[in-house]
Amino acid sequence: MKNELNRPIFTLRNIEKLPLVNFFQLLLESSRIALKAILGNRFRAFLTMLGISIGIFAITIIGTLVFSLEQSITKNLSALGNTVIYLHHWPWKDNSEDWFKFMNRPKMSFKDFTYLRTHLQGTDGICFEMTRSGQKIKSGKLGLENVVCKGVTQDYNRIYDLQFEQGRYFTSIELSAGRNVCIIGYNIAQELFGQNAIGNTIVIQGKVLQVVGVVERQGAGIFGDTFDDRIVIPYPLMSSLFNAQSRSGDRIITIRADAYENMPRLEDDIRGHLRAARGLKPAMEDNFAINKQEMLMTQLDSIFGALRMGGIFISILSVIVGGFGIANIMFVAVKERTHEIGIQKSLGATNGFILFQFLIESILLCIAGGITGILILFAAIGVADALLSWAKIDFQILISYRDLIGGLALSILIGILSGFSPSWIAARMDPVEAMRQRG
Repeated sequence: MKNELNRPIFTLRNIEKLPLVNFFQLLLESSRIALKAILGNRFRAFLTMLGISIGIFAITIIGTLVFSLEQSITKNLSALGNTVIYLHHWPWKDNSEDWFKFMNRPKMSFKDFTYLRTHLQGTDGICFEMTRSGQKIKSGKLGLENVVCKGVTQDYNRIYDLQFEQGRYFTSIELSAGRNVCIIGYNIAQELFGQNAIGNTIVIQGKVLQVVGVVERQGAGIFGDTFDDRIVIPYPLMSSLFNAQSRSGDRIITIRADAYENMPRLEDDIRGHLRAARGLKPAMEDNFAINKQEMLMTQLDSIFGALRMGGIFISILSVIVGGFGIANIMFVAVKERTHEIGIQKSLGATNGFILFQFLIESILLCIAGGITGILILFAAIGVADALLSWAKIDFQILISYRDLIGGLALSILIGILSGFSPSWIAARMDPVEAMRQRG
């Protein structure tokens, strides 16, 4: 009768023929031996895992930041509305080659606005906006600088759907008559007046304006600007405070379609009417730009794609460096345990069992490193959230679980690739020669 110790445990040739229970027994036994070896060299195992941890942290933090930025900008772009058209002298596209041409285009004018308002059909609102940045305002002894002042017409609230913390939007009489009233952003209200801003006054360009509304806090905008630091006044008042005929200040016409399916027809109507208003001949190209939300989204998709690819490339390099560290340690482990391998083989352990034993050890080291890297990610996000909250920056860091799963899967793959060669060398050792060595 054969000694039970001499019964082959596992071979590479019959792996697919083994009962499932035997495979799990092999997995548990290999994991037990691998875990014992790891715990026997804790400090070395920690340093080895650290390389993988840094790599997994790098790949997950880059993915998280790109995902968070993408979600934040997409959310802000969605707030613009996919039924809104923005008429401007500058197109929302890569215009570096035509910079001089676009800069010298005539800006949108109030005359363009009145012509379109009269002739366009199928709109749910049309508004003219004139913007002057870097303004100084004050109330009593308090003052603010770098405030954005915007003059608007009646449909501004219809297009942007402002939500008010206090007060209201302008009345039609206030807008048409250019009354000395204003709507201010959340930050301006808090810094100048505190809790109750309605009825107080602000001085801008020597003109005293009464606050009739405070817009709810909105946080940072798409390109760093924010309504929270903005003051909105009726356009007639704006044109009296600033020279409406000069080229200074930005001007834009915003038009909301009554339905998304009517957008192509509305674009054609806008182009035709605006060309007629500006007296452009058929052979002349447009001297204005029709911009939409989709144009920004298309550009941003390509930018985010490039960011992802760059992040993946950098992160994979980090993980590969960690993988070389794992491979090096596994070669050392095989050399140190050469005598032990010889004893195991003399007791009936097969090549497959030895290979599996060291391969499991490599995989466990990488999984532990991957989990550590993810824990570091959560800690870093917690610190970043606290700093953003302290700085009053409205940016939410979102974790993509796809990146977390991908990070752990990459850890396992690196463990297999890094550990296979040392494991194969250990499995192919001659038991007699191995027992003669003491590591």
